[in-house]
Amino acid sequence: MNTPRLLFALSLAPVAALHAQAATVADDLHAGRAAMAASQPAQARDRFAAALAGNGTRDERFAAAMGLGQSTLWLGDYAAAERAFRIAREAAPDDSARQAASTGLAQALNARDYPREARSLVAPYAMSQTRPTVELLRADQALGWLDRGQPYLDAAPAPDAGGYLGTQYRLLKDDVAFNRAAQVEGGFGYSHDSDGLDTWRVGAAYRFAPSSGEDFTQRWGVAAGTTHIDHDGVTRRMDDLSLTGQLRVGEDQSVNLRVGPGRSNGWHYVQGNADWTLQPSDVFSVTAGAERAPVPTDTAIDHRLLYNLFSAGVSLRPAPRLYVLPTYYRQNFNDGNHRDGGVLRVLLSPYDIPGTKAAIGGEFSGRIFHSSEPSRGVYFNPRNYRSGQFGLVGVYSFNPEWKLRALLSGGRQVIDGNGAGVYTAGISLQGRLPGNGRLDLQLARSSAASASNGGSGYWNNSINLVIRYPL
Repeated sequence: MNTPRLLFALSLAPVAALHAQAATVADDLHAGRAAMAASQPAQARDRFAAALAGNGTRDERFAAAMGLGQSTLWLGDYAAAERAFRIAREAAPDDSARQAASTGLAQALNARDYPREARSLVAPYAMSQTRPTVELLRADQALGWLDRGQPYLDAAPAPDAGGYLGTQYRLLKDDVAFNRAAQVEGGFGYSHDSDGLDTWRVGAAYRFAPSSGEDFTQRWGVAAGTTHIDHDGVTRRMDDLSLTGQLRVGEDQSVNLRVGPGRSNGWHYVQGNADWTLQPSDVFSVTAGAERAPVPTDTAIDHRLLYNLFSAGVSLRPAPRLYVLPTYYRQNFNDGNHRDGGVLRVLLSPYDIPGTKAAIGGEFSGRIFHSSEPSRGVYFNPRNYRSGQFGLVGVYSFNPEWKLRALLSGGRQVIDGNGAGVYTAGISLQGRLPGNGRLDLQLARSSAASASNGGSGYWNNSINLVIRYPL
């Protein structure tokens, strides 16, 4: 080859390389879309990732990032989906594309339990657009704001039934109606322990529909219950009537209230609880609470024993799946005893198991207290108590409407220097009933001491059922 031809060939080499690379990006995008259409999200993910790694145009980079986000959402890899949609938002060529990327990002954030950030992404344009509306309402559901959702549902056209969008829209529409309506609730509880103490409780509640102002939402109601405590053939009965309230101030503060009279034979007392929560972000909240109640054992009722409990705690989120919840409490009994104690829970939110409807996570729970005046016989009241348990948490979704959660944990407790192994096992079932009702069923067995019962060889079995219906 002579010199002029050689120089010409060399000058064309970069152009040919760029053309080949551009063709590769386009081919990867085409193959990724074909894999998505063929319901092969893993293959689509690989091809979109290859396209994103190439030196494509801004439009191709946006398309590759969107495809990667959608395929990883399909696979349940929400962290990867979040990263992809953030790249897509940066590469978006116009406002419409940026909105599509923001909606995908909101879906990933909702799946990772970041509802405030998810809501802020879609709130500017959710009204009248169905997909952003669904993600906004998913965020509102996590934040307890679904009573505000009706205007968004009214403005957004209903999607076709089925699929992620159709299923979520239907469920959220029912949830909005449930939260905006007056509600009636019925509950039943039973426990039996190794001391032969049987506790039965039935209760009912009525909650008025919520009312909202510019920065204030309130829901009031009434609740009543009866508790029977059976031991050695003798029954003690406790009745209670309460005013209930659920208040939300702005977007960061909420208050729950239940207070009213209680009685047991000729003994009359005031009972109830209240708590206040400040949650300014998805990674931090602070809670303070107070509770007044009789000690629920037969001997404690005979002694007319009450306690007042005051607590303060925080919720910290040092990593996306890790939650740390320490709480301090002071418990004052009317026999002169007081306790200073604390509870620590560390939660690892469940990871989805690929190819199944199940997920698995973990938790640690610890408790410690010191009683100023230890005693025996009336209620469980050692001078010093501490316990710690590690456990596995499993979640199984039968379908979008019914979910089963199980906990199995074990550890050790120390009562005034005497240690023993303890365990806890529990199952809860949550689901929807015909007519937009809700069901919550819990079964548990534990050998760890409760606040008022415990000791060597102690165990307790319990069942609780709550059913709620909108009116």
